[in-house]
Amino acid sequence: MKHSIFTTFIILFLFNHNAFSQGIAAPYEVGTWQGFRSAAISYTFDDNCNNQLAIVVPMFNEFDFKLTLFTVINWSPNWTGLQNAVSHGHEIVSHTVTHTSLSTLTDTLQMNELKNSQSSIDAHITGQKCVTISYPNCNVGDTSLVRQYYIATRGCSGVIESKTPSNFMNISSIVCGSQGSVKTSVDFNSRANSAASSKGWCVYLFHAIDNDPGYSPLSSDTLRANLEFLNANPDKFWVTSFGNAAKYIRERNTASVSEILAMEDSITISVSDAMDNLYYDCPITVRRPLPQDWSSAYVMQNGDTVVSQIVEVGADKYLMFDVIPDNGDITLIKNHTTGIELVNNPTIPFSVELHQNYPNPFNPSTQITYSIAQSGHVSLKVYDLLGKEVATLVDGYKNAGTLSVNYNAYGLASGILFL
Repeated sequence: MKHSIFTTFIILFLFNHNAFSQGIAAPYEVGTWQGFRSAAISYTFDDNCNNQLAIVVPMFNEFDFKLTLFTVINWSPNWTGLQNAVSHGHEIVSHTVTHTSLSTLTDTLQMNELKNSQSSIDAHITGQKCVTISYPNCNVGDTSLVRQYYIATRGCSGVIESKTPSNFMNISSIVCGSQGSVKTSVDFNSRANSAASSKGWCVYLFHAIDNDPGYSPLSSDTLRANLEFLNANPDKFWVTSFGNAAKYIRERNTASVSEILAMEDSITISVSDAMDNLYYDCPITVRRPLPQDWSSAYVMQNGDTVVSQIVEVGADKYLMFDVIPDNGDITLIKNHTTGIELVNNPTIPFSVELHQNYPNPFNPSTQITYSIAQSGHVSLKVYDLLGKEVATLVDGYKNAGTLSVNYNAYGLASGILFL
């Protein structure tokens, strides 16, 4: 399949955003959780145990799930391994410098633990900001000091959090393993289903895995069985890092969605929130009914195609998409092309198929859709005319179905590419 890149013209519209009131304007909706899923599930790991990097991170990569590693600075972190985890979307954040109970320290010593652990992680790890922390030994520190450096902290209350925690400086987690209340696959699945029934947030707390020396060991086989359960219910559970879930909640609760311009073939909207854009960068899910004469559509923000899908809610069809608030206006565009499906198909295809990209020719972004008949590892790469690999778009475990990915060829010269 060939893809051409060519020069195009961009028409800019200037709109007065102050003319619109705050809030979610009808008919738009913002999901309680990303993808309008029923629950958020976060896996958090403490104490730098070796098998967390050796076994757990590769396991989560297989399922394309994101986890959080709370790191103790003075306990010899494997910075190379942690940086590799970040490259796969995992979160590396603070478990203090010395793993001491913050509540036993003076304000000055607490500040040192909070500030120096954060600065050390930020100095060693690129591609993220250290904005969350977990309390060593579950002893809560002075929250007025903690919130000077962190947007959310994890405690160990042992309960499932509501969709909006009452105290972001002491978010509950559930201890797992031999010393915790969650030991078996049945225990894990029960907690996840309870979170889904309340649209809540379930945060798991782990230490040792398999033969790691450490607190409350858990079998990696038990962990894998739980991940397989969640993976079998992708529309129900959002498995994400502790920090992303915390960000999503506050962005969702302060979101404003307004329609700026509605035309026959396109709709322009603004999505914003009241949070600091330096720290709050998690995409939130927005949906609106698909216009009656639109059979399909795609979504763009700042010249990039946003992955979107058409979902059925009762008898109605909705266009659903993930966008970062305050990151530029979003345009919903009617798809005039026939025979091309740009969105996830709820039915399982019968074969492997690589669909024609759209638009084609393109500049600089295009949407690529492919179908796989069974779940497994997918590799999707782009080559130039000389056979040189220029991009890897997909390289990991994917569920069976029709999936889509955006390719941005910014910086490449015009020409023909092969997918």
